[in-house]
Amino acid sequence: MNRIATAFWLVLVTHLAVAQPSSAQIGHGEIETRFRKALGHYTNGNYRAAEKGFQALAEAYPAHRRSSASRLMLAKSLYKLKKYDLALKTATGIYDAFPRSRYLLEADLIAGDCEFRKGRVYSAASRYARVASGRGDLRLRARAADRLGQLAGAGRITDGDVVRLQNDFGKDIVAEAVAFGRARWPLRFSGTEPSGQQMAGFADRYPNGTFVALVREKRPEPEPIQAAGAGVQRTLPAEVTEEPTDARFTIGVIAPLASPPGKDMVDGVLLARELHQLKSGERVALVFKDSEGRPVRAIKAAQSLIEDHGVIAIIGALTSAETLPVAALVGPAEVPLIAPTASEDGLATLNPYVFQVNATPGAQGRRIADYAVRESGLRTLATFSSRDPYGKRIAREFTARAEESGSEVIVQTWYEPGTTDYKGQLERIRDAGLALHPPEILTDEIDSMILGSIRLAPPPPVEVDPDTVQPAPVHTLDGLLIAGGKDDVMLIAPQIAFHRIHSRLLGSDGWNHHEVARDSYTDSAVFVAKYTTRSDLVSVHEFLGAFRQRFNRDQGIAAALGYDAMTAVLTAIERGGTSPRRLQHALENLGEIPGATGKISFSPGNRENAWMYLLTNRKGKIQLLSIGRADKTASEP
Repeated sequence: MNRIATAFWLVLVTHLAVAQPSSAQIGHGEIETRFRKALGHYTNGNYRAAEKGFQALAEAYPAHRRSSASRLMLAKSLYKLKKYDLALKTATGIYDAFPRSRYLLEADLIAGDCEFRKGRVYSAASRYARVASGRGDLRLRARAADRLGQLAGAGRITDGDVVRLQNDFGKDIVAEAVAFGRARWPLRFSGTEPSGQQMAGFADRYPNGTFVALVREKRPEPEPIQAAGAGVQRTLPAEVTEEPTDARFTIGVIAPLASPPGKDMVDGVLLARELHQLKSGERVALVFKDSEGRPVRAIKAAQSLIEDHGVIAIIGALTSAETLPVAALVGPAEVPLIAPTASEDGLATLNPYVFQVNATPGAQGRRIADYAVRESGLRTLATFSSRDPYGKRIAREFTARAEESGSEVIVQTWYEPGTTDYKGQLERIRDAGLALHPPEILTDEIDSMILGSIRLAPPPPVEVDPDTVQPAPVHTLDGLLIAGGKDDVMLIAPQIAFHRIHSRLLGSDGWNHHEVARDSYTDSAVFVAKYTTRSDLVSVHEFLGAFRQRFNRDQGIAAALGYDAMTAVLTAIERGGTSPRRLQHALENLGEIPGATGKISFSPGNRENAWMYLLTNRKGKIQLLSIGRADKTASEP
């Protein structure tokens, strides 16, 4: 009996042991469930939930088959949340805790990105070089090579830094990695050669190289470095949040991020934030949205910035076509829009929340008219303008301002863009000028007044060759406005001289080019411009020096206008613009402040910054005639 009972219990215990799952089996199932749940949060962009999930998993199960993967995903989540110090610590900790993990190279890549975000560029480059020269997945190594190429091409690491990396990680592999990364980003640095040719050149140079296999495949889109500092990137992804997590204010920026002017504008915005930090110590976040140069994308970007990010203001977009629909949106939303580069007339009149930094064609026409009439006393004027919105608006505003100031525009002529022969238009201007000559005394009046009844026979006609006769010079026109682009001006100016029209030449910002200045026919012409590096204002020279030092290249006007837009917003925040409505009020009462282009000027009812320079050409060079002033025409009645 005892033997039977003992056997029964042995069978029962054995059965229970087989039927009951082990604690290890329970842990594995729960680990996998929790890992996949956290991974789902990360994939869906819910990085805070992902961070909590991976952190809890690491604490509950310090050692399991998903340990190193969990740590890697935790580091990625922290990076996405801009917790760069914690992300760096987590990523480098994988090397210590899991020295044989297959994720070591990817952890190094994340660590490099964190170093870059913290401004330690060479440390980042060193980690990228370690990954590129490693023995892991080729595509992962190519991502590191991309980053090295970007840093080298953007001037963020020097030739000496590259040599140091070659000494540490191998001369050939580092040289190839840098060349591969630069070939993948041709438009980022030169903007000239198509990427297919760049990659073909790389393949010819490194026919047996590590990365050449990827060249022969369909080229994937390069992965940009997400820069934290001002304008470190030359190309930004579709959305990059340049923000500290504890920022009180968030400003949205809309631009075609892949275009050179868009990148210039972004760099100007970033530099302004870097140089004009709030005195309170509060931080300002930036969220960039890519408009791709399309109005539909621009308005969707604005909606996202307002609804998803709660921005206090929007800077953008680049062109007037992109900016107009955004301007219509921000009024009902009561979020200020500061348009840096858009030059459409009337943009600032759409609603009280729109501010325009660039000078419009209409403002140019009024300013050059003020110079011609009020400052120079010119009385008889003519205009010769391109028959497009730019030329029409300049000519219209020039004429209106000149005539209300007491002068007369005796003739207006037009040319179609692309015209090369302006004979017909210039003959019309000649005829109008000749008609201003005092009338000659007629022969019959002389007969009656002086000679009485004596009749004199007229002299016999003299035959002449019309091709050898010089037309009579025209000296009766005090000023002639030429409103067109650089190429048009360079064709028109010599033809004016040929038709012997002697007049003070006046121009718009299309004249502001060194090639125009070198043309002797444009000597002594006076024209307006929004921006010039020849300014004698301290704020302009400070911007020029800071931009060149920060980005190792010269700036364009889009960079200066982006800088001024951001400067205006930061100044308005300092003056109490701590909410969108308060910011609108502070901007409208900004007054005149120094900026990269010269001065930024807004006032109640005048939200168009029409401040600009007067320039002249002398001996082949553009010279400053006046530091400028703002046009006082209000932006709305």
